Amino acid sequence: MRVPKLGNRMIVSWRTLGLSLLLSIIVGITGAATPIDRMIEIATGRLAWRPVSGETVIVELDDKTLQAVTDQEFNVDYHTRLIRAIDAAGAKQLLVDFTYERRLKDPDFPKLASAVRAMGDRIVLAVASPEYAGNEAVVDTWPAPAFGNEARQACICWEYAFWQVWRVPVAVRADEQLLPSFASVLANRSFDAPSQFTLDYSYDTKTITKYSAIDVIEGHVSSDALRGKNVIFAAGFAASLDQHYLPGHDKVPGAYIHLIAGEALKRGNPVDTGWLPPFLAGAVTLMLALVRRRGRWFMASSLILASTLVVAKIVLSLSLISVQVGAACFFIAALSANVARNRRHQSAQRENPVSGLPNFEALRTQPPFGSHTVIAAKLVNYDDLAAFLPGEGSQQLVEQVARRLQLASQGTTLHHDLDGSFAWLVPYYQHSQIEAQLAGLAALFNAPLTIGDLRVDVSIAFGVNDEFEGSNAQRLAAALVAAERAIRTRALWTKYTPREQEDAGWQLSFHSQLEDALASGDIWVAFQPQYEIATQRLVGVEALARWTHPTRGPIPPDEFIVQAEKSQDIYRLTLFVMDQAIRSAAQLHDRGFKASMSVNLSAALLDHSDLVGTIRVMLTAHHLPPEMLTIEITETAQIENSRQAVNTLGQLRRAGIRLSIDDYGTGQSNLEYLTEIEADEIKIDKRFVSTMRDSQRNFEVVKSTIDLAHRLGAVAVAEGIEDSATMALLEQLGCDVGQGYYLGKPHLFPDLLSTLTDTTQSRSA
Repeated sequence: MRVPKLGNRMIVSWRTLGLSLLLSIIVGITGAATPIDRMIEIATGRLAWRPVSGETVIVELDDKTLQAVTDQEFNVDYHTRLIRAIDAAGAKQLLVDFTYERRLKDPDFPKLASAVRAMGDRIVLAVASPEYAGNEAVVDTWPAPAFGNEARQACICWEYAFWQVWRVPVAVRADEQLLPSFASVLANRSFDAPSQFTLDYSYDTKTITKYSAIDVIEGHVSSDALRGKNVIFAAGFAASLDQHYLPGHDKVPGAYIHLIAGEALKRGNPVDTGWLPPFLAGAVTLMLALVRRRGRWFMASSLILASTLVVAKIVLSLSLISVQVGAACFFIAALSANVARNRRHQSAQRENPVSGLPNFEALRTQPPFGSHTVIAAKLVNYDDLAAFLPGEGSQQLVEQVARRLQLASQGTTLHHDLDGSFAWLVPYYQHSQIEAQLAGLAALFNAPLTIGDLRVDVSIAFGVNDEFEGSNAQRLAAALVAAERAIRTRALWTKYTPREQEDAGWQLSFHSQLEDALASGDIWVAFQPQYEIATQRLVGVEALARWTHPTRGPIPPDEFIVQAEKSQDIYRLTLFVMDQAIRSAAQLHDRGFKASMSVNLSAALLDHSDLVGTIRVMLTAHHLPPEMLTIEITETAQIENSRQAVNTLGQLRRAGIRLSIDDYGTGQSNLEYLTEIEADEIKIDKRFVSTMRDSQRNFEVVKSTIDLAHRLGAVAVAEGIEDSATMALLEQLGCDVGQGYYLGKPHLFPDLLSTLTDTTQSRSA
């Protein structure tokens, strides 16, 4: 069976399916899902609508009766008189929900015994059980022999759970004999073994007919009201201990429970199917729905299935068929939660985190562009602008640029990529208006943007691709190449031509370009210092890969690192950066700077069996102690649950190399991730740090991450510190280490070494 997919990705993995099934089976076996069924049954009780048959009535020892008798004591004489009155009225049978072991020495007890004997087998005496579990009841005291041999006996016990009565017995085993319950007596049910059944909660207790005991004794209740009826004589006064919680109701007298249990037994034989049949039915139905719908309507199907199970449970209970749907509902909920999480993750991957607009991946994967023209827009010197603007300035910059661009992209969707590029589609019928639209946009950008107290001049260039050949990705890439050319030629916009296909498809030759860049020095390593926040002491340096392309200019690290992962070149690139970083760290160590060197490592490389050995060789060659090297596992990448990955992490730790989680909070952050890595430090992503003073939510994220790191025995490192106020706030929160433009920008190693040396000398002076 094929697992349904969303787009090109599985909606749920086999591992998720298997784990959900296993957990649900465990929940079913252990009864952990019982509260789900209990809530459904409580809801049924709340909506109780079924009237009782009226064949059974209750004569209550109520507050009215107690107020009418002497000293508010309903003594043995009153009991005797009541039994005789009910007998005289011609009741079918009388079930006495009282025990008389404490009244045996009462002077009037012989009269009571005589009244009981006079009713013969039409009277049923209660047998109480202080302990009842399963089908076994412990009986301390049986009805006195003075009541005779004809009077029948029945148990008044039942099963409690969550302080409520859920199940009652048909019969119990007590002192090696079978004893019926009041319910089975009322239903005239025969039995050959002890058993239980689930109450029918649909009975409306308000429809139960009840009479005050004093009214029966004094003749205020006509004989016709009791003639031919089953009568239960029981306590019903407010202070009675015989009050019990019935699901969906407040406390009710015990006689109510006996009555509705008897009403249910009259309708047929109760059947308890347990949890397995509905679980299997639900699991199979859900899987079939997934396969047929291919996951498109998964959440709706899950909701419908869960609702169907609940309705089926209620409907079947009306036919005395008890089913436990908790395990099935748990399976549906567990699977739905995983699907929802996957969809949120996929949605996040298709959305720019800064602007909230769909990104280029969303544009590439939409239906073919057809006759639409692709327009790309690039901000000139976007990286410089983003670095210059303080706080949330970069986000405000993007928002204002997007607002102006949306004027031209009305009727279509504006897409925004991480490198500051924008793109949208223009329908064929508007092709003739493109040049005028771009000219109008250029005029809009002649006015500066206002960001905080700053007025920022922004230049923008456009690329147009109206060729209909190629995939969405190729046509978008071509428009971006045209926009790059517009920037280089200082034109407002340029149009893509087929001759530019070589530039547009630079990624197709990425491997060779990477090799050339490594050989020529176009790929180089920048170093950014890290300082202990409390003391301003240098404690670390991070090595950052940079690529200055001879024609494309600076390529954002996110772009070429992602491409390197896709083309399997990430190992080669990582080893280059690792060697440069370890060599530089050794030089710092020789100069007396006791700073750890941090190097980013894609989680995808943890499957390389020779990774740790290669790093050890580098450390030995450059005479760098392993504890001076920190490996930052990229937190936006998913660690595969392979044995090799776990083994590699263990080897790194045993080698003395420190482990760090990079950009914590932006990707696969969860407890499983933390336990897999067992990090020595956790780096808080700069998007939270740079905005923590303006966003309470981000402040709480930073604070909780620092606390979490300390609880795990790890060092908390804050990235993206751009001002002294943020630095001071982090110090108040107890953050250990800081990194950012405020403390030091990324430098070439000679420049970093010179800066650190000058700083050391000035402090010494």
